[in-house]
Amino acid sequence: MPDSPKRARNSKTIAVNILTVIVAAAAAVAGTEVIADYPAVAAAITAAIGVVNIAIRFLTTKPIESL
Repeated sequence: MPDSPKRARNSKTIAVNILTVIVAAAAAVAGTEVIADYPAVAAAITAAIGVVNIAIRFLTTKPIESL
């Protein structure tokens, strides 16, 4: 029997992606100078987000319920 869907608020993937949006918005507010001054940090953060999303995907077993 397939797993029943879970609510979006209980999703680790959704939580990580919301944090990603917050960080991206903060970077936009801070201006592109921050990214230009610290390109290695920006690249490392981007790579870390990708790794976390891949790891969470392998841990995910239940789908998100439809809206």
